[in-house]
Amino acid sequence: MSPGSLEDTTALLQRHLMSISETIARTRQEIADLREQQESGRARDELHAVVQGTEQATHTILTVSETVDALARGIAKRAQDEATREDARAIQAEMQTVFEACNFQDLTGQRISKVVRTIVDVEERVGEMLRLWSGATPSPARPKPDTRGEEDSLLNGPALPGAAAVSQDAVDAMFP
Repeated sequence: MSPGSLEDTTALLQRHLMSISETIARTRQEIADLREQQESGRARDELHAVVQGTEQATHTILTVSETVDALARGIAKRAQDEATREDARAIQAEMQTVFEACNFQDLTGQRISKVVRTIVDVEERVGEMLRLWSGATPSPARPKPDTRGEEDSLLNGPALPGAAAVSQDAVDAMFP
């Protein structure tokens, strides 16, 4: 292909970018279809809930492990026979392994946070590209109606913190 005029090159570039923009718009719609009635930030909220849940679980594991380690240390000091002292030291060594394994939470949190930042960055860039080339701000895709059966529609996984559909007060009011 021989180089054409600046106008031809610009028009070609614009056609390619519009094609990319249309492909991105179709992809966004397909993703929206897969989400079925989930708000746009739900994936980020779910990932944030995973980070919080693993953080809480890790805190509990570490707290209990510290208690077990302290008890084993006390047993090792007070034990009269060598076998009991050795067992207590073995427990302490295993507890050290538990402490080291709990580092997964920090790494998991960092990795999930990186994924969330990437998702947000991609969404912002796609939106900006669409806005620039279409001359308007793209509207968010509308979710499809829920076509699942009654029981299946209840299977959405655990509720996010603060996202309860019914307040505890409303439930309490139903039972005198």
